Amino acid sequence: MSGALLLVSACANEPIKVDASRKVQTVVEQSIQTYGKNEYSPWGFGVCYGSQLNTPQQVLEFAREICGTGRLEPRGEDLLWNGCPMFQGAKVSFVCYPKGPKRSSVGS
Repeated sequence: MSGALLLVSACANEPIKVDASRKVQTVVEQSIQTYGKNEYSPWGFGVCYGSQLNTPQQVLEFAREICGTGRLEPRGEDLLWNGCPMFQGAKVSFVCYPKGPKRSSVGS
């Protein structure tokens, strides 16, 4: 029994990927409506974390893993009514801008 409790508590310390805040989702959707959606379109996501459990560096590293090689921008933090679990009650929303194709050196 104590082993299962330890396992659950260990998992609860990791940041969790969730949907971005409504504000970030709306901005990303407007961008897609304006410029169209393709593999280089920005996309948003949120990370729930515990302010007493996770360092800002841990949260940023977790977000970078999700975004991959793209450019990552934090876009705000939600502390109340954000859909995160109790022990990870803070949420930061990010926008990921996927890395675009390299510019051709031909004709430059």
